[in-house]
Amino acid sequence: MRETFLKETMDKFGDMVLRVATSVCGNKGDAEDVFSDVFFALWRLNKQYSSDEHLKAWLIRVSVNKAKNVRKSAYNRHKAVLHENIFAEDNSFENSLDVQNALEKLKPRDRAVVYLHYYEGYSYQEISKIIGLKEGSVRSVAKRAREEMKELLI
Repeated sequence: MRETFLKETMDKFGDMVLRVATSVCGNKGDAEDVFSDVFFALWRLNKQYSSDEHLKAWLIRVSVNKAKNVRKSAYNRHKAVLHENIFAEDNSFENSLDVQNALEKLKPRDRAVVYLHYYEGYSYQEISKIIGLKEGSVRSVAKRAREEMKELLI
């Protein structure tokens, strides 16, 4: 029963978890580790969720937190990172090389806010609950990230 739930959840939300983790981690390898950690945590938790939206929010929150932990680790602070395509899907906005390069230059928190708002379609209020910042802070982060990206793209 738990395995069936986990398999269905991975099929439904796995790509999203991987994209969120990649947007925060900045590379696919660390994101895949986060992906595994998130679904292992879900399996261990063995909890029923009232709706898919609640489950999705939980998965995003745990993905962001685990990805932040990976980025903060001593190993990751001292390793060189090769340039990677952080968005694997064929979408003209995300795969635009200029936009992608600008996204990669943002701070992880800023990149996560931009990703959740523009790619996943969350409101600032929802992002504030997911990331754990006040809504005003999320708006400020989004504004600063937009301005930074605008400067990078001009």
